[in-house]
Amino acid sequence: MKKIILFFISIILITGCYDNVELNKLSIIAGLGIDYIDNNYLITYEVYNSNKSDNTSDLISDTITGTGETISEAFKDANNKTNKKDFFSHLKLVILSESLINGHFNDITDYIIRDTDIRDEFYLVVANNTSPNEILKHTSKKHPVASEYIIKLISNNKYSNSLPTKEIYQIILSKLASNKTDIVLNSISIIDNHLSLSNSYLFKGYNYNNILSLKDSSLYTLLNSNTTGLEFKKDYNNKSFIISISNAKNNIKVDNDVISINSKLEAKILENNSELNLKDTNTYNLLNNDFSDLIKNDIINFIKLLQNNKTDVLGFQDNYYKANNKDNNKLWETANINVNIDLKINYKGFIYEVNYE
Repeated sequence: MKKIILFFISIILITGCYDNVELNKLSIIAGLGIDYIDNNYLITYEVYNSNKSDNTSDLISDTITGTGETISEAFKDANNKTNKKDFFSHLKLVILSESLINGHFNDITDYIIRDTDIRDEFYLVVANNTSPNEILKHTSKKHPVASEYIIKLISNNKYSNSLPTKEIYQIILSKLASNKTDIVLNSISIIDNHLSLSNSYLFKGYNYNNILSLKDSSLYTLLNSNTTGLEFKKDYNNKSFIISISNAKNNIKVDNDVISINSKLEAKILENNSELNLKDTNTYNLLNNDFSDLIKNDIINFIKLLQNNKTDVLGFQDNYYKANNKDNNKLWETANINVNIDLKINYKGFIYEVNYE
């Protein structure tokens, strides 16, 4: 990040200006929060401060807020408090409140489309059980810029495999505009005084519909993007046995009355607290059958959840249209669900396979 800021500074210093505005006249915005309280919009800028954090060379940030009955009034109010030109070219994160996504999401997308200063290559998240303002103010010596820390959480493949999406706003907007596929948004919370990725938000068009649990969020990423890392747990002898999906390939087809999902999965054993005999092939037959059944039931329950919420985040309607060149008139909402699991469990070079339907 420091390299990016230095790049902007270098360009300005070399050319002598940026849009005829000197550097000390710019408010470089790292993150943006948008809330809706008492029939007013509340805008929060997280702005880079030219000072440094204690004992480091890292930049720190300040927050500036603006309010208004309309979105444009709120932005103008925030800008008047900076006495500088808003500079959105480094914007990578926008945080929406729960109150905003209940009826005002469409207004925000329309405003961002019209505002040519705001680029559409940022991550979009929802503030869970808190406000965007509180999140953007939640900085520390270790993480002096809240927006940058949240971006790291989203981008960290090791810990974020369960995230529904890593899509930028541009892709999310294209889904909303197409009316063919619904969206899921990640959320951020303050847990034990730390910023933390939290449950996910399920949308029907521009309207917030439900909250996905971590488990359902993981199933969505597995089916939508073949993402690995999803863990499954089953008890044997009252003790846990855990596997992790290490490779995934899913195929989804939609006929008039059937949603067919074929999942080819490879898994590794994470924990064997049950002390099962892993040298016995009968153990692997048991594990394959049990975990295939577990994964199958989890997927079926997740699809039923989507059907009950009438939320097509897996593109069932688009899938049907591409195969049949006609709409299915939302028949997927009442379609039967057929799931086939082809599972391989790998343990120290020995692979056992089951095809479960």
